[in-house]
Amino acid sequence: MNPLKPKTQPILSLLLLLGLLCSNGCAGFAKRAAPPPLGRPEIAAIVSAFEKQEKAVNTLISNGTIAIDTQGTQSEAGVLIVARREPSSIRIEITHQWGQPLIHIQVNGSRVDVISFVEKRHYQGRLGTPWILKQVPFPLDPDLIWSLARAYPVLPPYRQMRSLKENQVTLVDEEDAVIQTIDLYPDRRPHQVRMRRQETVMSFFDYQDQGNILYAEEMQLTDSEKTTLLTLHIRQMAFNKPIPEAIFNQAAPPGFKVVQL
Repeated sequence: MNPLKPKTQPILSLLLLLGLLCSNGCAGFAKRAAPPPLGRPEIAAIVSAFEKQEKAVNTLISNGTIAIDTQGTQSEAGVLIVARREPSSIRIEITHQWGQPLIHIQVNGSRVDVISFVEKRHYQGRLGTPWILKQVPFPLDPDLIWSLARAYPVLPPYRQMRSLKENQVTLVDEEDAVIQTIDLYPDRRPHQVRMRRQETVMSFFDYQDQGNILYAEEMQLTDSEKTTLLTLHIRQMAFNKPIPEAIFNQAAPPGFKVVQL
């Protein structure tokens, strides 16, 4: 009779049990595979949702607050936005908390008209014209302005939409250059839009559903270097209401200097 056998058997069983526990435990530490990018059916559904939201709105009227934080300097004001899709017109009135007008922005098609009450100047030009205006620290780009007014991102013209990672789609142009990258919430609503040409990032929060029309109650816009943060909070929003034509015509008060851009 082997005197070592009774002691060896329990030890072998213990080692086998430890080995099983270790193998199961180590599997938990193994790196999980990255979730796959969105497939073609999912991308098609996202495009369809964007198109549906775009077609659902012809006019809008909203009011709320706009805040700008530039390198530690903060300012907040009231804002009124009136817009229509066809023919394209957007009016933005920014007012001091005490009620005085600060800046009025009027966009009719490709024309932009800006009245700065602080500078007592009346700027006239075209969308996309670069100039420095302290009260407007971001480019007056049609897609950017309409996305802010609509409180939902607008898709620019693109050649292809593709997905390289989960909950993200990328728009590319004819030269296969990236136009926009859109991060999505798990429910596929747009969360963050990186606009490459405008060098800005726009984020959308707290979506509301008004008769199947989605809009974000809060938006944030920042430049690529994150030196300026604009936050737009919508207090009230109304869609597809009649808007008098006179609202989209503006004239500067007497004595304002006209600046052609």
